[in-house]
Amino acid sequence: MPRPVFLDLDNTLIDNDAAKAALGERIAAAVPAVVAQRFWQLYETVRADEDYIDLPVTVRRLSESQPADAARISRILDDLPYRDFVHAGAFELIDRLWRSWTPAILSDGDPVFQPRKIERSGLAAAVRGNVLVFAHKERHLDEATRRFPGERPVFADDKAPILGRIERAVPGALTVHVRQGRYGTVPPDPGDPAPDLEIDRVADLDRVIAGR
Repeated sequence: MPRPVFLDLDNTLIDNDAAKAALGERIAAAVPAVVAQRFWQLYETVRADEDYIDLPVTVRRLSESQPADAARISRILDDLPYRDFVHAGAFELIDRLWRSWTPAILSDGDPVFQPRKIERSGLAAAVRGNVLVFAHKERHLDEATRRFPGERPVFADDKAPILGRIERAVPGALTVHVRQGRYGTVPPDPGDPAPDLEIDRVADLDRVIAGR
């Protein structure tokens, strides 16, 4: 049975920092500055409340006071070309993984927008529908490894703290820290193991896990 390779989405397969910056530019151009500021305040409030980013809830809260502007922002979210932000070599990597492994996207995020983002980026098709989205994916590792079983599963992520939790929860897993994006240099949590491998570009993943 081919080994599963679980690929994180934001800042692993997609340059989410650049996508968020582009989103901010489009929002700033579409609504008054005070509304844009309110949107990003709500964005952080919702993240603190739910402990993950939830764009649909953020827009819904904004619509309570600014329904027309919230509708404009919702359209911007729907129209953002996420395929443009897929990291260089990511599609080619997934194609190569299919030769020996079973690639799957394992992502944190809200249950509505995050799957849409994965689909619109073209990544859902690239992994042939192997997509799992959870608010906190490290709490659903048993479910992920049951869905995609295999000896010594591989987990690739830009966040070393998440990989440390995965190593504790999935004995024998091979963890790969993809040092991309704003969290790429953050170390594991104190007391957690360091990732097994580190790479600077997700496109190099198959090269470092071959034979491991």
